[in-house]
Amino acid sequence: MWGAQRGNAASYGLGWTVKQVVIRELVEGKRMALCVDTEGQRLEVTTVIQRTGIELEVGQKWLVDRTYGHWSFAAKLDLE
Repeated sequence: MWGAQRGNAASYGLGWTVKQVVIRELVEGKRMALCVDTEGQRLEVTTVIQRTGIELEVGQKWLVDRTYGHWSFAAKLDLE
């Protein structure tokens, strides 16, 4: 269900370099987080690359980018 899906460029994140997401699930065995962006699109974000040192938790809001090729966590958002 979280793999490649049909849709437009926004579905795959093509053309986007930064997205805001919410962590929905952490999959330790695959070393990734399943997230949903502000447009409701699901994406997998690697947890292998750690740039912030902040522990990831379900429900957190983050900016993710493709600086290293794959989506990775760039900055935690504390919007409340």
